[in-house]
Amino acid sequence: MKKSLLFAALGALLCSATVHAAATFANQVVSYNPGTGTSSHFTNDTSVVLGQPSTVNPFGESTDPFDPPYGTNQILSVGAGGWVTVRFDTPVVNLPVNPFGRDFIIYGNSGFIITNDFDFTTFNWIGTPSTDGSLFGQSTGQTLVSVSRDGVNFYVLDPARAPAVDYLFPTDGSGDFQTALDPSLTQADMAGLTLDQIHALYNGSAGGASFDISWALDARGRPVNLPEIRYIRVDVLSGKAEIDGFAAVSGPRRGPKK
Repeated sequence: MKKSLLFAALGALLCSATVHAAATFANQVVSYNPGTGTSSHFTNDTSVVLGQPSTVNPFGESTDPFDPPYGTNQILSVGAGGWVTVRFDTPVVNLPVNPFGRDFIIYGNSGFIITNDFDFTTFNWIGTPSTDGSLFGQSTGQTLVSVSRDGVNFYVLDPARAPAVDYLFPTDGSGDFQTALDPSLTQADMAGLTLDQIHALYNGSAGGASFDISWALDARGRPVNLPEIRYIRVDVLSGKAEIDGFAAVSGPRRGPKK
């Protein structure tokens, strides 16, 4: 009897761990409008923004800040006037003890430009590849991120505080998709860095743009107290943005903000 109870308890624990892992990333696309000016080859499959963001490119190369995801089975393009709304099966909790107070991360497909000369006889970079911090493939306009508990009432995250989607920071597939990057870092901090140095500066994070649920505002611009959310919506107001995934930030489990 004791052995049966032990196995039952272990089974329940394993099931719980599996559900928690699955809830780390967006599980469902609720709505999608491509808008105008999209990259048409990135609009056919909305499911690409679900689950873990890409760690490998179509040619089997690891995704990194110099080589971001770019496959048609990895990226969803949203143009001006368009949007995408995703749902998490398990709520994303508003935790002040998360790293830098951030609660979720949105991953795009921007990358840092390598500034080394290229040898077209050997097809290799000359010297160790490094960047000046400039980007390619980044969002070309303005984005707006909104959150909701019920999928009906959405609240915009303060545009004065929320970073742009698909801009900084390029994905590092070797990092932890649930770890927020230090938001005080800028493009200037990346100038002159090699990939190994960028890895070090990312400090275990996979990059992306991180957000705090506490930035939520109502229609009158007043702060809204949301202990947790299940829905995230990205609206593209101008230009276009390309999205690879959505992740909840992992942090100490000490309960939601009051």
